[in-house]
Amino acid sequence: LNLRFNLDKKNNLIMLNTRIKKIAQIENIFVTEFNKDYVIIKIKYLGKLEKISTQFKNQNINIQLIDDQWVIKLM
Repeated sequence: LNLRFNLDKKNNLIMLNTRIKKIAQIENIFVTEFNKDYVIIKIKYLGKLEKISTQFKNQNINIQLIDDQWVIKLM
């Protein structure tokens, strides 16, 4: 799963990492692109997309498909 995460607040990348680490189905996290505006993250997970999506919602993380690209946001 390739996700784009916009860096709009100071510590939101640290908060995202903390929340993602709490999800048991996630096997690995890779940063494929990093700049001052956004981060492209590749997540390797076990199971189906619906199950991981539910786990994201439980951690107050929202994922949306926008213009053929998955975007992740903190709620």
